[in-house]
Amino acid sequence: MVKVGFYQGCCFQGQDAHMFETMKETFKRLDVELELLEETTCCGGNTIDEENRKLSYAINARNIALAEAKGLDLLVSCNTCYMVIAKAKRAMDTNKKLREEINALLKEEGLEYRGTARVYHLLDFFRDVVGYDRIRKAVKRPLKGWKVAAYYGCHVLYPKDIAVDNSDNPSSLQEILKALGAEVVDDYEHRDACCGYHSFFTDKSMTLKKLNRILGSVKKTGADVVATPCPLCFKSFDIYQLNMEKPPMVPSSFLPELMAYAFGIDKEESGLAHHLVKVDKAK
Repeated sequence: MVKVGFYQGCCFQGQDAHMFETMKETFKRLDVELELLEETTCCGGNTIDEENRKLSYAINARNIALAEAKGLDLLVSCNTCYMVIAKAKRAMDTNKKLREEINALLKEEGLEYRGTARVYHLLDFFRDVVGYDRIRKAVKRPLKGWKVAAYYGCHVLYPKDIAVDNSDNPSSLQEILKALGAEVVDDYEHRDACCGYHSFFTDKSMTLKKLNRILGSVKKTGADVVATPCPLCFKSFDIYQLNMEKPPMVPSSFLPELMAYAFGIDKEESGLAHHLVKVDKAK
């Protein structure tokens, strides 16, 4: 069994705690144990990264160091968390002076950033560690007859130097969906557009326009659901679209939920039953 340190961040706590339970069950069926790193902190998202980049590096070097202290790689399931943590790793691995300064801070907690842990996102972990064949073999309820639109989100593909896939022509999400037995839709208009999650609180109108363009183009394809590996993109699709005057009512799914359902986990336990925009294809 493969063991990996799991960075929970802010996405899988409180009302979203069930999403972590779904992930654990999904990974268990792939012979992967998620070890929750409970002492990690919020990555700070774009907010701290833009205001004080060195602080962002320190926070996230610490998050990585907690995995390294246990001899584990780090798995991050949120696109924004992945981007911020991966940027910190890149900086720490390439800037000796920065590394020394931040390690001086980490020493106060008995931690040290050594650069030994790889930082994975869901997509490259499934591709490089689990493998698509193992995903295919874990399927008990193939998504035959499901038309699924693939939506990556921004922060897993940009900046290009830390992207987990080819930024211009990614394929990992499509390969996972194919392994689940789904018919993949990946050529719809606005598939590369930002979901607007982070702008909702500062410019609600702009966010809803972005969402309407994306989900409107998905709807034109006749897709049953749009699948994303990012919990924030999923929240935009499932929650924010209901703020529109005339929501397109396009169902969405966080990727591990769809995998759980295909692996034979029921609609309730997989999380698909809890969506505001119902996934009618799931029975």
